Amino acid sequence: MESPCSLTSLSGTFARYFFYAFLAGAMALCITWEALNTPSAYLFGEDSLLEALQVAALFFTMVCAWTAGHRDPSPNPVATMLVGAAAMAGIREFDFCLDRYLFDGGWQVLVCFTALLTAASVYRDRETLLDSLHGFAGKPSFGLMVGGFVTVFVFSRLFGRQVLWRGIMGDGYMPVVKTAVEEGTELLGYTLIFIGSLEFLRESRCASVVYNAIDHVR
Repeated sequence: MESPCSLTSLSGTFARYFFYAFLAGAMALCITWEALNTPSAYLFGEDSLLEALQVAALFFTMVCAWTAGHRDPSPNPVATMLVGAAAMAGIREFDFCLDRYLFDGGWQVLVCFTALLTAASVYRDRETLLDSLHGFAGKPSFGLMVGGFVTVFVFSRLFGRQVLWRGIMGDGYMPVVKTAVEEGTELLGYTLIFIGSLEFLRESRCASVVYNAIDHVR
């Protein structure tokens, strides 16, 4: 007979992943809504709902990683790296706005500045970096984030190439289709990274509970 504790844990796992599936489906429905309600000339542009969803996923990834880092009773350079990476990706998504209203190449300057701050913070906790990376590599959050990273920076870049879609559509090539596929795939990747950050936050909470319990026993 299964113990109530194991059944509760299993149901909690199913509930979490059902929520993640719902989140991914909601993203797809938002893209559909935009396609049906936006003039084709403005469809999936830099200020579109699709781009806003990408930025939102990165923002909440940054929030989750920051919260996880502050919950951890010991220095967590992995959390710092995740916050920095999400911030840099978010700045990159605002490149058109920064180039227009700040100065040309403004986003590169901000990305470099963020990278330097992140590197300095990680270097400060360098003694725990290898242990943190080793622990992170064995967690579900790591697999989800790596999957998201590969989706955004490898698959979407190759799958969204113009030469591919010209080959598929021939003389009927429509740039908006290529953009929708590339940006939609990017959104899927960012959603996976966000889901990974939720798992990272949950793992840090569990680690904090265990640490406090051990400390109490001592």
